[in-house]
Amino acid sequence: MAEGIQNLTQQIHEQTLKSAQDFYGNSLGDLLGQVQNDRSQLQELLEQLPESQEEAREQLEELVASYEAIENSLEEVAQQQGVEEAVNQAAQQTQETAGEAAEQAQDVAGQATEEAQETAGEVAEQAQDAAGEATQQAQGLVDQQVTEQAGDAVGEATQAAQELAPGTQLLSETTNEAGQTVQRTVDESGDIVETTLDESGNLVDEDIVGTVNELPSEEEHTNEEGQTVRTVKEESGALIHIKLGPDGNILDLALPPQKEEVKEEEVLEEGSSETHYESHSETAEEEPDATDAARQKAEQLGVDLSEVNGSGAGGRITVKDVVQAAQG
Repeated sequence: MAEGIQNLTQQIHEQTLKSAQDFYGNSLGDLLGQVQNDRSQLQELLEQLPESQEEAREQLEELVASYEAIENSLEEVAQQQGVEEAVNQAAQQTQETAGEAAEQAQDVAGQATEEAQETAGEVAEQAQDAAGEATQQAQGLVDQQVTEQAGDAVGEATQAAQELAPGTQLLSETTNEAGQTVQRTVDESGDIVETTLDESGNLVDEDIVGTVNELPSEEEHTNEEGQTVRTVKEESGALIHIKLGPDGNILDLALPPQKEEVKEEEVLEEGSSETHYESHSETAEEEPDATDAARQKAEQLGVDLSEVNGSGAGGRITVKDVVQAAQG
């Protein structure tokens, strides 16, 4: 009985000692593995430092040497305590665990970087699509505004170009090679005036190019009152009905309704066979600024140009201004 108790006590003592040795060996091994891992990292950092960093390299070398000394001490203790094998296994496991953790960390970091890049690419693509749509919409609005503004400007220019003096009738309206509007009109006195306007409807030039009495007759008869009724044709193709008194003066002038649109004719170049009136006087510095046609009309109607307010660019006097001044 006593021998059995002694054997059981011996077994318990051995198991307790073994457990203590295993725990001590594992703890010592974990510590040794951590020291070895830290020393390896210091060694890699030392290898990356340039030779010019002498002071930093010396400090790292001292740390590496210290870690090597700690490793040697731990290994000596393991040998003395007879737990060298347990310590080495624990140290190896610690290093492997540290390596796996580092590898996993790198994998996670790589995966996170890849996902971040993919997300950034998708966001950039969405931003580009949104920017493209916004640009397209903005361009559409700008184009629409420009078109509307251009249409308004053209409408205003056309309206300004079509404003004629009282008693003046439009014979034709064409566009020359410079993009300017050329109007041919006839007034109550029978003068045919050619007016050139720019794209904004501003007066460029005007000239009296002839009278209805000079135009070829298409038809002529005498009415019951003994007046001559003549139909003449202007070079643009417009027909003009004029009623003449016994002395040949113009009593009435009208344009009949046209069955067909008047065809546009090219503006006659200088040197054509058209009849032009020469200015009766040269413009002096003290004289009002007026077109040659306006001066001719003022002389015909007995209008003093100094009392006429010009409606042209820079206050220039036009035929329309003279006619309106004559009518009071």
